[in-house]
Parts: sequence; C-alpha cells; structure tokens
Amino acid sequence: MTDKVTVSQEKIWMKFYDDDIRNTDIPRMKIYSFLKEVNKNRLHDVAIYYYGTNITVQKLIKRIDECADAFAALGVKKGDTISLVSASTPESIIALYALNKIGATVNAIDPRMDKKSIARMIEGSGSEILIAIEVAYPKIAPIISEIKQKHIIIQSSATSLPAIKKFAVKIASRSSIPYGKSGIISWDTFIKGAENGMAIEAEYDGNATVAVTYTGGTTGFPKGVMLTNDSINAVAYNFIHAGIVHERGQRFLGIMPIFSSYGLVCGIHMPLTMGFELALIPRFYPLKMGEYIKKYRPNHMIATPAFYEILIDSEEMKDFDLSFMLTLGSGGDSMNTGLEAKMQSFMDSHGIRYPLAQGYGMSEVSAAATFCVNDRYKKGSVGIPCVATTIGIFDSETGKELGYNELGEVCITGPTMMKGYYNNKEETDYIMRKHDDGKIWIHSGDIGSIDEDGFVYIKGRVKRMITRFDGHKVFPINIESFIGEHEKVHSCSVIAVDDRERTQGQYPMAVVEFVAGVDVSERDGICREIYHLCQEQLEERGRPVAVVAVDEIPLTGVGKNDYRALEKKFKYFDYEAWEKEAQ
Repeated sequence: MTDKVTVSQEKIWMKFYDDDIRNTDIPRMKIYSFLKEVNKNRLHDVAIYYYGTNITVQKLIKRIDECADAFAALGVKKGDTISLVSASTPESIIALYALNKIGATVNAIDPRMDKKSIARMIEGSGSEILIAIEVAYPKIAPIISEIKQKHIIIQSSATSLPAIKKFAVKIASRSSIPYGKSGIISWDTFIKGAENGMAIEAEYDGNATVAVTYTGGTTGFPKGVMLTNDSINAVAYNFIHAGIVHERGQRFLGIMPIFSSYGLVCGIHMPLTMGFELALIPRFYPLKMGEYIKKYRPNHMIATPAFYEILIDSEEMKDFDLSFMLTLGSGGDSMNTGLEAKMQSFMDSHGIRYPLAQGYGMSEVSAAATFCVNDRYKKGSVGIPCVATTIGIFDSETGKELGYNELGEVCITGPTMMKGYYNNKEETDYIMRKHDDGKIWIHSGDIGSIDEDGFVYIKGRVKRMITRFDGHKVFPINIESFIGEHEKVHSCSVIAVDDRERTQGQYPMAVVEFVAGVDVSERDGICREIYHLCQEQLEERGRPVAVVAVDEIPLTGVGKNDYRALEKKFKYFDYEAWEKEAQ
C-alpha cells in the first residue's frame, strides 16, 4: 500500500500553468547575465525612466560594465562585500549588477536607520568600501572612524538627472561633504577611475551571495538575508512565466526600496527582466501615492496594503480613469478582507480590468512565493504558489503535512530560498529545516491553509497570534477584516495586551485610524459602536477588549503597519476601564 500523496506533492495548482512552463527550469546564470540575455533584442528600448531621463537598455549595460571596471580599479574582486547605504537610484542599480558581474556582494542597508545600526551592519559585513547617498552622509560622518572603510563613495540623487535639473539639485543641496578626506570620493570621480581598471567577469555560481538585505528585527537585531543568483532569478522566472497580461515597454512604477528583498527582487530585477520601463522613485512619499499614479501612469506596480489604503483616499484619484493599469500587486504584509473589499470596489469604479493581484512571500524566499494573476483570483486568498515554488501546510507540533483546508504553519521550498542568514547559523537552522522528504523547507512562522484548487490563505503570524489564558488562539487578521469593512475605518491593527488578572495570556485590542472627515469629537462614539458590533458578530473569545483611535497608524520603513510600535504605545493602556465604560 503506497503512502497518500500530500498536498505539496500533488501540486494541484500546476493546472493553472501550461505544460511547456512546467517542464522548463530557472535560468542558470548570474543576475547580470540574465539581465543582458533577456534584453539582448531590445537594446534601444527604455530600461529606466528617472525624473525625465530615459536610460536605454544599451546605456544601462554600458554603465554597469563601466562601473564594474571602476570597482576593479579599487581592487574589488570575487567574494568581496561592498556596503550600500542608499535608495533606489540608477546608480544603486548599476552598482548592484556591476558587483554581481565581478562576483562581489552588496550589503544593502536602509539609510533611514540610526547610525549605530548602520555601523553595526557595515562592520559585521566585513566590507572595506561603502557607497552612500548624499542625504545619508550626516549619519556616516560620526562613524567613519568605527567602520574603517578604505573608500567611501558618495552618490548624488542628481547624477542621472537632465543637466538643468542636476544643476538645480546641486545648488539646492550645497553639499559640505569633505571629498578627498578619509577616503571619501564622489560617484563621478569613482566612475572616472574605470579607465584604470578591467573587471574580470566571475563564473556563474548559483549559490553565490548577490546581496544581503535585512529583516525587520522584531526579535532582536535585524538578520541579514543572503540572496543568491538562483534565488533572485527564480523569482523573476516565476513572474515571467506567470501569465501576466503585459507587453514589453509598458511602465512599472518602482516605489519599493532596493535595501528590502521585496524592492530589490520584485521591484527592480523582476521588471527589468520582464522588459518593463522601470519608473524609479527613490524617495517615496506615501501620501503622494495618487499623485505618482496620475503623473507616471504605470501599467504595473507593486505596493504594500498600507500604501493602497492611502491610494483609495487620495484626492487625485477621485473620478480619475485608471483603465491603463493592468497589474496592481499587493505584498509585503497581509491585507485583511475589509481593505480588500474596499480596494476592489475602488478598482472597479476606476476602470481597472483585473482584480487586485495579492501575493505572499518573505525575505527568506526572495520576497515572493504566491500570486494572483489576471482573473486567477479568489477573495481572501494570496493566490497560488509560483511555478518554481512548492508550498505545504504543516502541523507545527508533529511536523506532519496537513491536507486541504487544514490550518497550520506555511512552509516553502524551492530555488527562491535564501542561502541563509549572514553569520547566524543558529537562526538559519531554526528557519531552514530538513523534512522527512529530504528537502529543506523554510518555516514561515505564518498560519495558513491551501484549498482544493491550490489557492493559499494566510490567517496571521504565529508570533502575532494572540493566545488567551485559556489557550484559545485569536488571529488578529479576523478582527482586522471585520473592523476594516466599517465605512469610517481607514485602517485597523489588532495588537496583544497582557491579561492583567493572570500571570500568562493576552487579549486582542483594536487600534483604528479613521477616514478623512471624521471629527475628533466623533471618534469615541464610533469606537464604542465598533466595539458593540464586535460583541454581536464575532465569536466570544475572539472579540477585542477595546477599540481605540489614533491619528495615524505608524508604518515600518517598508510600509507595513508597525504593530510593535502600537504594542509599546498601549502597553499600559487601561482596557478594563475602557471596556467597563463602553458597556
């Protein structure tokens, strides 16, 4: 008698892919080589659009090769690590591919981080060369003696701008950076050194580390995720073969930062290898979301749920025809069904043809594991697994794989997996585990299920799951979805508050941000109204103990609702008194 075929073995979702796609393999080459290969017949097409400047594929490749020669002139070789404290500028993208050509690694750091964290990440990487954008220099200056870099290359956001705009930006910034001291040179000076170097192109190594990006660090210092040639290319391959309705030359809005896995892989490498024109916005202001859409008229984009919330309420989007938009991808955080319904209504009323393309992933699988494509969509789902990705739902206690529609931990395997956490074997071994099938699986820490068609549903984080004193588990997304449907709620985050009567256990508490137009004097009354609706319609042990309003729900650097900040803010909130008064 043979063992029963598991969900991850059956891969029922493969019915959505053509046979020829199922039998192909991910590109076995460096990301630099893949970029050149897929674009070899469109050299004169625009690869990057940057504030009025068109950078063609041919010019982009030429600048990458020139940059690689400049790195070679500084002595950079295969296996070296270069730190990048910058935004998604053309120069950052050029540096990424140039270093990959050589076989070196980019240590990508968020320039908005505090100087101590920046210093720790630079020192921990072992880099001896730092690339930093001008606006980050005030954080770099005090730590120069600590980080001990042989060269500090300063980028200007104006480098790729048209001459007139470049002059205006330089006049406005009037930089006081001491070039020539402490190894500090400008990007232009660095590039001029290319005439003194000749880059040796590294051989392909699928497991070579292309970039290190950092997780949010909710349980201590951020961990460095090592992304490889194969893992990054596998995600691009997944999107290329997803069946997305698109044509070469269509515009992709690039708002996600290069220092995040989501931005680097899905916001840069993926659109460039799909033949899109990447419209770069290195300094993204969420409140200008509507303005960006109206100005750039993108055909495709990705963003977090929080950014789409802003888009819905954008003044610029009122009565604006968005029929030119084909793919609105949502990822980076869970979208509750309340916001999903509002977003879908917004899209329908603005002429967008296809449903919201929700997806799911994590930095440890190079940002993307599932997606909804075109009409391949189910409400509340994050789509089906990507063609080169396998997903299974496992019992976290027994380690056994569960069946269809059974709730357990989401685990992922396939070529998109990271190499591991940089210099952190303990955490790597915890999240990357060998199962009975002999495969290494990423344990996501997310609770979810897979239905009979292969659509994946995410219920929340294991760590965000709230466990009451009686052991009952509450999933915040269920409450957030219910409250998010209220017409006056712009955003909702459910956080955990300690059980004040017992030594263990927590309760859910809802924090809401109201839509524009709700007066401060109305907030308490609406909060009480929502609280009573929860009492009436949610299961008894899954009701919030309080519903409180804030002016604005804080976001993390990559646009996720910052639950940790809210939990800290309301750590000592007297929810018992609030609940008593509300009743």
